[in-house]
Amino acid sequence: MMKAMRKLNVKAFLGIVAILLGTAGLTQSCLKEEKPDLLALATINKVATVRTDKGYYFTTDGGETLFPAGGTGWATEEYTDGQRAFVLFNNMDTPAEGYDYNVDVKQVTPVLTKEVVTLGEGENTEEKVGDDKINATYLWISKDRKYLTIEFQYYGTDNADKKHLLNLVVNPATTGETGSGEFADLEFRHNDEGDEPVRLGEGYVSFKLDKIKSLLEGKKGVKVRVNTLYDGIKQYEISFSTD
Repeated sequence: MMKAMRKLNVKAFLGIVAILLGTAGLTQSCLKEEKPDLLALATINKVATVRTDKGYYFTTDGGETLFPAGGTGWATEEYTDGQRAFVLFNNMDTPAEGYDYNVDVKQVTPVLTKEVVTLGEGENTEEKVGDDKINATYLWISKDRKYLTIEFQYYGTDNADKKHLLNLVVNPATTGETGSGEFADLEFRHNDEGDEPVRLGEGYVSFKLDKIKSLLEGKKGVKVRVNTLYDGIKQYEISFSTD
């Protein structure tokens, strides 16, 4: 399992860039302004035929495709297909055939990206997955319904030996038994690995929904159970985009 990001580097950008997180999208009007720096949460797609050195392009949560014609210096890292990241960029004047926008990429900051797990399967025991307190301060689903992203907060020490674990869980004991059945039941789980609650940390994590596609069929969205820091167990309903 991967550890959670304790501090997100993109936080430093938030005072100077526009944040485009799917619901806001990349509107044509904002991109026609004087090339402002823009920040989007996006999926990194890797294909052999794309016309870039590394073979990457980006898809935002709103479904827009970004062709990285400029700023190839960011592509010194190898990314896996489907990796999520915050992308800092601005729009270029010339279009890119087959893509919504032609962009100059300034920085790519990866976001922790994980598969959904089923409680009780393999190493995903109750003890390993845990149920320590955590806040889900913002939750959203990409327009293509492939990712659920959570902005979170938890307490810890920033001790490198204490690697907090985050998981989005299908719990066979509760799936389908709560609510009206219009939403698929999931649980956001946190294992603090015995870390001390010294200071509040925050970050983002994205979960791939492809492996639970059958669970989502016919649903209006997902209902996520969270053992919150201050308010006990809470349920969050996140609807699919209908645009």
